[in-house]
Amino acid sequence: MHRQHPLALAAPAGDSDWLERSVLDASTRRALLSINLAFLDLAVELAEEGRLKQIGGLPSRAIDALIDPQAGTRLCEQLPYALFDLRFGDGSFWTAEIAAAGGVQDAACLPATDERIVAFTRSAVMVMWHLAQTHTAGARLVFGASPATIAAVAAMPVAAVERLSRRVAGALAARFSSRTRFWLQFEGCAAQPDAGRVDSLRRLGLQIQGAESARGQSLQRRHRRIVA
Repeated sequence: MHRQHPLALAAPAGDSDWLERSVLDASTRRALLSINLAFLDLAVELAEEGRLKQIGGLPSRAIDALIDPQAGTRLCEQLPYALFDLRFGDGSFWTAEIAAAGGVQDAACLPATDERIVAFTRSAVMVMWHLAQTHTAGARLVFGASPATIAAVAAMPVAAVERLSRRVAGALAARFSSRTRFWLQFEGCAAQPDAGRVDSLRRLGLQIQGAESARGQSLQRRHRRIVA
């Protein structure tokens, strides 16, 4: 695969490390590290209570392998993408949810969700909102967000974040949840997070994201041809 594909960005030819660092500034990397660690902490807490199924597609073995308390940090420091997903690639979903959150809503009508998941989702939405406002390329790399999602979130008033977070909390899932190889490799990294294993996981995630982004762009072009 061409090295530009994993980022799905029009970038100069070169090493993928250079491309990642050119897209993610220090502030974005710190925010990504923090939100990924918060996700793993949440997953560990839910797993200990036998409630890990509240996070869709996250294998329990991958979380059980995080025995070393520093393993999560050593992993997340090297990853240029989020380990979780909130259907950021689905622009229609986000457009509809943001529109609904902007209306008069009775919170009691929303599905009951663990408050810890809601709190985490709120933090994730705020990171996404910030990137959508200031760093769209970062939003695409970090969250795999579609252009429609980025546009919808960027236009969203920050006052809608609380209601929106409750609406989308039930969508929280593991990133690349259908890619068994990714989470098997994550499990190996969690058990033994040496530099070589972590770098392989980083590259695998970029390859998967690149393939998914290319497929999404192909579908969009096909849709535009049909509409035309």
